[in-house]
Amino acid sequence: MPAVQFRLFDLIDIALITALLYQSYKLLVGSRAWNVVRGLVAVAIIWFFASRLELRATDWLFSNLAPVAFLGLVIVFQPELRAALERVGRGRRDRVMQGDPVQEVMNAVRELATQRKGALIAVEHQTPLQEYGQGATKLNAPVTAALLQTIFDSRGPLHDGAVIIKNDTVCYAGAIFPLSDKHEGWSVQHGTRHRAALGLSEVSDAIIVVVSEERGTVSLARNGELRTDIAPADVLKALREVYAS
Repeated sequence: MPAVQFRLFDLIDIALITALLYQSYKLLVGSRAWNVVRGLVAVAIIWFFASRLELRATDWLFSNLAPVAFLGLVIVFQPELRAALERVGRGRRDRVMQGDPVQEVMNAVRELATQRKGALIAVEHQTPLQEYGQGATKLNAPVTAALLQTIFDSRGPLHDGAVIIKNDTVCYAGAIFPLSDKHEGWSVQHGTRHRAALGLSEVSDAIIVVVSEERGTVSLARNGELRTDIAPADVLKALREVYAS
């Protein structure tokens, strides 16, 4: 048996493929295309076994549908593909941290509560919130107290929606969250923002902060529970836990 020769170019080849696969994963994960990719993997596995087991009808069906399905995916996910190519073209840019994002959120919440301006702020943890940004205004701006106060100014066009924050970035403004169906222990003092905060906490692990414009109080929704009229220190602790994990 001849010895297998491993060349330097083979190592470079493996490194390039690994880098491409990793970057593709980073671009797809958290987007709506990620669920489609997982579905395609399942279909590919079925196709593989159909070919191995000589299931001719199934193999013929997949073979003929594959080109059409590929073209359909390109058309459906054209916005995601364009965004991914733009990110690749821009390359990595050094991100300038505009202070501590947790402290910036807290400063904004305190000021909004003092001025009795309603606010709904979701901080992403592990569950991606990108799907709730569809139809919202995409910002991708650094988290600052001034920006959050501007968004929730009652004279602005985005104040009725929610803000989605990921790490140190305000990703979306004017987002719409699913409303909770819970009624037990519900108070008339809890408005649509509180229901939306609780609703999102029921389907994700995000931290959602609510500022009541009627009473100037702060509430926190997490893991399907809504804590009302809580102290700023409790909000700060919850936010620190998200950013620490």
